[in-house]
Amino acid sequence: MSLLEIRDLSVSFGKGAGEVKAVRNISLDIERGETVALVGESGSGKSVSALSVMKLLPYPQARHPSGSIRFDGEELMMADEAHMRELRGNNIAMIFQEPLTSLNPLHSIEKQINEVLFVHKLMDHEQARARVLELLELVGLDEAMDRLDNLPHQFSGGQQQRVMIAMALANEPDLLIADEPTTAVDVTIQAQLLKLLNELRDKLGMALLLITHDLGVVRAMADRVSVMNEGRIVEQGKARDILNNPQHPYTKRLLAAEPKGAPEAADPSAPSLMSGEDVKVWFPIKQGLFRRTVDHIKAIDGVSLSVKRGHTLGIVGESGSGKSTLGRALLRLEGCEGGIVFDGEALHSRGEAELRPLRRRMQLVFQDPYGSLSPRLSIGQIVGEGLKIHDLGGNEEERHNLIAETLKEVGLEPQMMERYPHEFSGGQRQRIAIARVLVLKPDFIVMDEPTSALDMSVQAQIVDLLRDLQQRHGLTYLFISHDLKVVRAVSHDIVVMRRGKIVEQGPASEIFTNPQQPYTRALMAAALEMKADDSGVVGT
Repeated sequence: MSLLEIRDLSVSFGKGAGEVKAVRNISLDIERGETVALVGESGSGKSVSALSVMKLLPYPQARHPSGSIRFDGEELMMADEAHMRELRGNNIAMIFQEPLTSLNPLHSIEKQINEVLFVHKLMDHEQARARVLELLELVGLDEAMDRLDNLPHQFSGGQQQRVMIAMALANEPDLLIADEPTTAVDVTIQAQLLKLLNELRDKLGMALLLITHDLGVVRAMADRVSVMNEGRIVEQGKARDILNNPQHPYTKRLLAAEPKGAPEAADPSAPSLMSGEDVKVWFPIKQGLFRRTVDHIKAIDGVSLSVKRGHTLGIVGESGSGKSTLGRALLRLEGCEGGIVFDGEALHSRGEAELRPLRRRMQLVFQDPYGSLSPRLSIGQIVGEGLKIHDLGGNEEERHNLIAETLKEVGLEPQMMERYPHEFSGGQRQRIAIARVLVLKPDFIVMDEPTSALDMSVQAQIVDLLRDLQQRHGLTYLFISHDLKVVRAVSHDIVVMRRGKIVEQGPASEIFTNPQQPYTRALMAAALEMKADDSGVVGT
């Protein structure tokens, strides 16, 4: 008997003419100690299938026209909420795709992990703290003891994901469902986390349902693979067979889809558009009754760089290295020390009122498009908001036409402007986020992990779009990413960061083909050559 048996499962949202059939008659087995990967593009039904196992779908809006879910021989479809609460976290745990939205912003990480231990293990405070420290060290969170009181927003995306993994593993579940567990982390951390999950699976005899669009992760982790498309499983079998000899046309297309090529050549003698000199961002560590500053977290520690006009500077490095903080500091969205110069004008000495006229020319595309788009505004209102703030675009009709033109430019239909963010896929939301800044006709755009949450085929589309927009408008990008394949496809120059400092920088061709620093070489090896050995353990 399998640990998890799914038979003929269907999931629908709504009824009648408005019914959306998200999952259509899928069947899936997972044995104890086995890793099964559920693979497919955004919107294929992967996460909905996993949430059905946990009974976390928004019932009664969601319903199951057919199907059976048996866990350890027990039927879950008719289980009441009290019984499901007992199973969740104790026997079945889940790592969610968006760690920041899954963690309580008002509670420290210790309190959030403690809650699992108090409820399911009945531990006292001292026992729970010892277990929390053990878990945080297990997932590789640096200086765990000093960061127990920190709130989720004080961690990088990769560190937040580590906290989520620690919480999920707190009670050593029989089945761990990991929904895109490495989306927000860099390649070196990805390799560590995958190795950790493999080791824990073997140590605990835990089964793992891995939901991902990253085929490198599948190759490194999975025993078997099920490929989903439009709510159906179109192909399944042993991972090696599926990856090396796919039979279904959709699987073949999925395996072939990844960002390729390189950006158009840029003028090597172009002047600097944005530069930073000895930039520092230090966050105080406060302790005691009077919250005195006892030390600092040096997120950015004396960084100097320059971005040439019409070029793309790729910023790479492991999670927590300071990449996103640097991007915000250059835009003066983060308090910092040091000199920042944009198009010949010093920004570090200007107040907010003096900066406002330059804001239109310096824009930011955030890492999480869904979180950065207001759910209460239509797409037209979101894209047009900046035009009103900066008093651009003329009258209402002219602004409407400008918004429509910009949506077309990013590959969306003008009639979509009446719809809302939740009605779009991840890739479409990222195009909306790009349209929101593009409509202002900026000179400099910071792209903060713009493809990290997207599947391979959509990543390739966004990369092509960004390269095309750069050529048409002469845009200058600061491109932050942990995905070196994407960085290589868009960047003219590369900066490699680690622990708030630059360890290496230069032309992209030189950094990728002949890295000088050991850290850079390790980063490149982890990104470009990650594979699994015969035992399934990640190697390089």
